[in-house]
Amino acid sequence: MIVRVRFGNAGWTRVDDLGLPGPLYVRVWPEDDGRRLRIIELYLDGSRTGQPIAPADLRQLPVTQIEALINAHAEHVHKRLDLVGPNLSTLATYYDTTFMNYPVHVEQRNWAALNFADQLHDEERDQLPPFKHVEAKASRTRGIRDVDLDFRLDRGGPTGGLTDEFLQDVAHAYRAAVARGERPNVAMAEQTGYLRRSVEGWVYMARQRGIMPPGSKGRAG
Repeated sequence: MIVRVRFGNAGWTRVDDLGLPGPLYVRVWPEDDGRRLRIIELYLDGSRTGQPIAPADLRQLPVTQIEALINAHAEHVHKRLDLVGPNLSTLATYYDTTFMNYPVHVEQRNWAALNFADQLHDEERDQLPPFKHVEAKASRTRGIRDVDLDFRLDRGGPTGGLTDEFLQDVAHAYRAAVARGERPNVAMAEQTGYLRRSVEGWVYMARQRGIMPPGSKGRAG
């Protein structure tokens, strides 16, 4: 079997010709040693072919072989690892959300609502306001006092686990980094000495607990 892989951004790779109902998309990320790439997300799309995903498809999924193939071409992944890519994990947390006022959310540039609105019927979508560039109405430091711009996480990261108090500091450091024009996850990784993947886990947990708002693709990360 000849398997085709196509490398995308943020660790995403498309894998075809596996004999599955549709293309398989996997997201890889370096292990703690920074070398070997491991699969951390996967999405099997059978929607375009209309074929259901059978138990045998999942049992026979050659995860080890796919990882080996991607690692054999790891240079293609690493050079695009820091580029913004599909944020499926955050979008999936909206699985039970119903947006009641799409026009307002579209005007507010809510990225999740825009994704939902794209699936409306044509006549409903035609009633939405045009998607156009909106100039920022406030500076990026809005809501952050000047003294807070220097806020950074302590070296060593969470000493007592991912408590709400620590995640509030993560949210504070994230906003401060954005206000300084930095990439927040990268900045916090440098501040604490942790890998960026760990920092992304803190941010994800803060969002899950409602300490930080849902993320928006296109913003620095």
